[in-house]
Amino acid sequence: MKPKILTIISLTILASLLIGAFTFDAFSAKELKLKVKWKPAAYTTDSWAPDPWLAEIFFAPPRPIEEINPSTIRLETIYSPSAPPYHNPLKERLDVPFNGWDVIAALYTKAPHMTPGTYLVWLEITGNLNDGQFFRGSGCINMTIPEGSPP
Repeated sequence: MKPKILTIISLTILASLLIGAFTFDAFSAKELKLKVKWKPAAYTTDSWAPDPWLAEIFFAPPRPIEEINPSTIRLETIYSPSAPPYHNPLKERLDVPFNGWDVIAALYTKAPHMTPGTYLVWLEITGNLNDGQFFRGSGCINMTIPEGSPP
């Protein structure tokens, strides 16, 4: 084939790929942003795990939390809540109780070889709304590893 025809064919294929990628991105469902606040927000590795360990979740920008499908909520895409989430009447938040040892396992997964000190460890919560729309958000726990702890 002539170089001119090959160039036109290549540009046509490239243009159709770019248009397809833009269209797919523009019309795909966007994930919702979630804010997470842990209660308690601090943990020392030589202490017992709080049980339950609460994650207060809410949307930014705000939206009704009644739209959340509680059966889809996961911590680090692995751990399920230890009990059904409940609505916090004082705030527009959903309190999600997790087993304390599950939260500690997630903390150690994110921070396996830390030396003694204090670290902010971010844990992610994911899930879906009743209509199937995906949400994701992270909150931090202040993790303290005291001197003399094993590595």
